[in-house]
Amino acid sequence: MGERIRFWVLDAGPNLASSFHVVGGRFDTVYAEGDYLLRDGGSTGTGGSQTLGLAPAQGGFVERSFPEAGTYPFVTHAMTDAERGAVGHIVVGP
Repeated sequence: MGERIRFWVLDAGPNLASSFHVVGGRFDTVYAEGDYLLRDGGSTGTGGSQTLGLAPAQGGFVERSFPEAGTYPFVTHAMTDAERGAVGHIVVGP
């Protein structure tokens, strides 16, 4: 809890885009295809992104911390996939 975490993400495809999303918070750093899209909250330090959008075969990373203990689901933001069970869980302890 409170520790900064980096998630490396790859859209392995083969043909659909993916938007990595952790339910219950925002990423303050977003890096895709060799460039920062958002770093440390942007110019104000308070910015954030809900997703890391990737086309097939693209990769990147996002960073965030979890202010509270709990279970945070993550999805590709294709909700039909989530309904079919494509959901992971990040468990954050005290």
